[in-house]
Amino acid sequence: MTHEVADFDVRPGPLSRFVPQGNEGLDGIDPRDVLAGIWSGRWIILTSALICAVLTYLIVSQMTPVYGSIAKVLLDPREGTLVKDEQVVADLDLSSEVVASEISILRSNVLLEDVARTIGADRPDLLELLLPSQQPPSLPRRILDAIGIGGPEPELSEEEREMSEAARMDALVWALRQATDVWRDGDAYIISVYAETHDPVLSATVAGTLVERYIAQQVEGRQQTATEATARIEARIADLRQQVEAAEQAVEDYRASTIADNGSSIDILSQRLISLNDELVQARIERVAAETRFEEMQRLVETGGAIALINMVTSDNIVELNARRLELEAQDAEWARQGYPDTHPERRKILARLGDVDRSMEIEVARALDAQRNEARIARVREETMEAALEDVEARYLDASRSTIGLRQLERETEAVRDVYKELLTRVAETRTQEQFQSPDARVIERATIPGSPASPRPKLLSIMALFAGAGLGFAIVLMRRLATRTFHDPDDVERATGLPVVSVLPETRFDGLQAAVDEIVCNPIGHTAEAVRALRNHLNAGAPDALSRSIALVSPLSGDGKTTATILLARLAGLADEHVVVVDMDLRQDTLAREFGLGRRAGVGDVLRGECSLEEAIYSSEDLDFDVVTAGRPGARATDALRMGSLSQLLDDLKDIYDVVLVNTPALLQAPDGAVIARAVDQCVLLIRHDQTQESAVRRCMSVLAAHDANLEGVVMTRADLEHVPDGYLFSYGYA
Repeated sequence: MTHEVADFDVRPGPLSRFVPQGNEGLDGIDPRDVLAGIWSGRWIILTSALICAVLTYLIVSQMTPVYGSIAKVLLDPREGTLVKDEQVVADLDLSSEVVASEISILRSNVLLEDVARTIGADRPDLLELLLPSQQPPSLPRRILDAIGIGGPEPELSEEEREMSEAARMDALVWALRQATDVWRDGDAYIISVYAETHDPVLSATVAGTLVERYIAQQVEGRQQTATEATARIEARIADLRQQVEAAEQAVEDYRASTIADNGSSIDILSQRLISLNDELVQARIERVAAETRFEEMQRLVETGGAIALINMVTSDNIVELNARRLELEAQDAEWARQGYPDTHPERRKILARLGDVDRSMEIEVARALDAQRNEARIARVREETMEAALEDVEARYLDASRSTIGLRQLERETEAVRDVYKELLTRVAETRTQEQFQSPDARVIERATIPGSPASPRPKLLSIMALFAGAGLGFAIVLMRRLATRTFHDPDDVERATGLPVVSVLPETRFDGLQAAVDEIVCNPIGHTAEAVRALRNHLNAGAPDALSRSIALVSPLSGDGKTTATILLARLAGLADEHVVVVDMDLRQDTLAREFGLGRRAGVGDVLRGECSLEEAIYSSEDLDFDVVTAGRPGARATDALRMGSLSQLLDDLKDIYDVVLVNTPALLQAPDGAVIARAVDQCVLLIRHDQTQESAVRRCMSVLAAHDANLEGVVMTRADLEHVPDGYLFSYGYA
């Protein structure tokens, strides 16, 4: 069961001296507490740092060293002008986009393949080192080989060997791409080429060859472009030569055939014009007839309604509807002749049917009218189509009559082709000259050298970095553990949060059961546990110095905080002090004492409250214990519901008449509603908070519940505490001389 947490003010009553105002003292972060938590986790930080550093050193020391070499080129399009004519291949117009394009060229597989072939021709032994099969085994591979996982590579068949040879160049290109990196130096037009392999000579060779082949391909590419341009111009010249000859021949042929071709064309077009004129006239007649019929039908509808079109529109439906109308009119006339008025039921039925027939006729007439409208539209479209066709034929007729214009056009085209032909003859002479004067747009400004030491890995540097990284990781773990949960780490936190004194701190002690806790007081009477319980007992005695007998309850927000164990320890210590003590188990849902002491199912508090047994019958006494026990009894909802304030106070008063001290074992306050009622009924109440486990929010809710029930809260006990994190002022350890 949970309770609402409310901000409550100081008010008269048992808790008025310690009730906190709102959330004061609960939500703040104490820097001293954080630093203390970090200091307490110093071994975690140190261990994390050492582990990371050692692991990094071991891993890095097993890695194969790699060597790096760098070469740099400057994009410089400046060159001497050897020819005055426009160049076939223009110089680079430097910009960021151009530099990015050149970097892409340096990374392209075309250039890398050329580099692989060049190195293979000069140093085939170095080129083989780039193949994956010649690479030193990786660290994971060496680990697998060391533990016997994996094995030698399977032998390839002849077909597979041929396929591998075919893919050898692709593997070399891939290896070169993995081994090289290209980037731009800042905003300068300088490109750096970096090669990194397991062999220092190979790294320098790859970087140097890549730069050399890049510059060489620039020159070769420009020369090839100029050569290809010359070849294209020459091919174009040959094509233009044929075009000039064909154009001149076409002019002569056109002059000879113009008269005959135009005569026959004009006759055919003239006949087509006559035919189209006749068809256009017929289309106009049909269009006028259709529109006239539609207008007449529309006029009759407007003047005489749908009935007026009956004789003009021929439709089976209209004929049938008209006959039915005449029949209904005859029936109505017969009824009228017999003297029946319009209001007669039969006449009203006939008139209604006449109305339906008239409406149906109107619908049919509307359909006929729409059909006539569509017919008129179709006739108009046909007329417009004929007019467009006639205009097209007339235009073609005029073109044929102007056939001489085409001749002049052919002559102009022939002259234009002749001019282009002359211009290309001049241009081909220029390109042949430019083929011999091409230079690159880049030059080497730093050559690749053989490195004297590996570029990576660097065991010392990486180990130092791992040391700091591990320390940071450990620090983060400790800090997150400290701040992730808002719990109580020392008694000062409890006192600031609750406004109550911490009367005792019970150390973390593992007991096999409640009997072992009872034996602890006897076996170690001046140990931490016994002294802490003794401090609690002294505080309770000081709180009720004049009381002959009293009832005490140790309460906690949640289960697992050690309230049952603390209650038994307090009972044992009071018994050793010759006080008559009884422990009453009012956790009616669990019956913890009966289970722990092996008392079985017997009459207890629930049975007394239900009136099923007397108090004397519920009390259990044993020579093995210095106190008596009243178990929870048989569980059930009736026992829980019978736990009212009046009956509970009477039960406690009866027990105080018999015993000096009545210790009550309660359920958790925030998990069962019974705890609040019990806390109010007892004379003295102590709140138990588990070290580094109980949440601040749970304590806040618990304090609110106790204040609402006017519980006489004497103080707080921190349970299950780690002695290393508890200040000395809260611990008792003072042995006998």
